[in-house]
Amino acid sequence: MNLGRRQHILLSVNLGFLGSQLSGTDDPTTVLNSILGAYGLPQLKGAGGFKLYDDFDQEYVFEYPRSWVGRSNSLRQGVYVSDFNTADKAVVEVFPEPSGADLVLEVVSRAVSPGQEVGGDARLILPDERRIKTEAVNIDGVSYTYIRFPSETVTRSGYQIRRKNFAVAAAKGGVVYSLVASARSDQYNAEKEKVLQYIQGSFRLRR
Repeated sequence: MNLGRRQHILLSVNLGFLGSQLSGTDDPTTVLNSILGAYGLPQLKGAGGFKLYDDFDQEYVFEYPRSWVGRSNSLRQGVYVSDFNTADKAVVEVFPEPSGADLVLEVVSRAVSPGQEVGGDARLILPDERRIKTEAVNIDGVSYTYIRFPSETVTRSGYQIRRKNFAVAAAKGGVVYSLVASARSDQYNAEKEKVLQYIQGSFRLRR
């Protein structure tokens, strides 16, 4: 019996091994789709709902879509989860509380230009401060700053990539923990806004 390319690939992979390589997911559909997507093949319907990121070695927890894949933040402390099809993502960063600096601007600058330290082929543009919206909320004795802002990246070829960003930050013991959930503006819609707001609102520090 002749098998199609997708069936042949699925029969030949070791799902247990691949699942162990994709940090933050134990969903077999997510693992399979990551393989199919790499080969440019049609994918299976993704799992719905959200999953809790709850690593006891970390001081924070949050929820993200079950179909997203997680990995360590290779540029700084923290974690990175994303939809490998759309580049929707949520990034947690951990850094010392800035002394005398504006926490909001620090969170935004780190979110917009995470790769400047190691170079790259893009020019990253900070948003005008008038376009950064903030709100401070006290939850269980912890002050959370919620931030919403646009960002833009211009590649060397002149291609502009704009994103909508939903961030939240809180400090504990002289350390700032921030999460930024974002999606590309050209793919943005009401459904994605709800997902990003949900991720943003789920972020909490351990007490």
